[in-house]
Amino acid sequence: MSNTRTPVAASTPVLMAAILGFLIWGLGWFLLISDRSSHLGWALEVAGPLLVAIAIIGFTEHLVRRIGRAAMVFAAVGALVGAVSTLPYAISPSNLSSVGGLRFGYFAYAVGLICGFISLSLVAVTLGKQLLAADKLCPVGCDCPDRIHASVGTISLAAIGLLIWGLGFFDLYAIPAGSRYGWILATVGTALVSIGLASHLRHLSGRFGILAAVIGVASAVIWSVGYLFEAINPTAGFQSPWYSDLFGCYGAGHLLSALSISLVFAYKAQSMGRDANASE
Repeated sequence: MSNTRTPVAASTPVLMAAILGFLIWGLGWFLLISDRSSHLGWALEVAGPLLVAIAIIGFTEHLVRRIGRAAMVFAAVGALVGAVSTLPYAISPSNLSSVGGLRFGYFAYAVGLICGFISLSLVAVTLGKQLLAADKLCPVGCDCPDRIHASVGTISLAAIGLLIWGLGFFDLYAIPAGSRYGWILATVGTALVSIGLASHLRHLSGRFGILAAVIGVASAVIWSVGYLFEAINPTAGFQSPWYSDLFGCYGAGHLLSALSISLVFAYKAQSMGRDANASE
């Protein structure tokens, strides 16, 4: 099967930035499990997502042809805004104890998610235009650089998931002490995003291998589990064991994302080696 996979379009620097970003992001959460006031932990929570945002921006020129510049702009802005949601805690972990500090984090993250929703909505519009030109559609597993490979259902599920997820964090912004409704929305939203990714598994497996695709989907599922813990006990404080479970799910999810992208990078390196040998 590996011989029939299409090339990985992302460049080596983009993949490395994403791997390092998710790795740092995940390690930061694990540091915070034992010490909520760890300056290093919160610093990693800023550096990690910023590297992921840089990776997204670095992939812009390739994706613009496929999903449009407006969708990429919203995706990049959403990633950057979400990355700074933990900045107040990196500056001073004591901001975790202030209403203003908590509200900033919830609000910034919610805005980032809504930007993601707008981005996928624009992608759905672009896909609709492509569907009108059925003769230009690509089969599953193809490498058409200017065509969207996901189905309308996949994009819609992910977009609605991001919207619900974002609304959940807006509710947490309004009630920073803890809102069961907000955490339930976050749980449902991430679950829908996971289902959307799972529905695209066949195409992702064809491009990057079944292991990388399954691990990528699993990383999203773990986030839902973390939010579910908070939905069960929404008023648990940052120092409670419930937040240890949430941070553990965050960390595990990010490390799995790093592993998934590492497998994609390994496949890219293997493909480049085969191409080099074939040209000799």
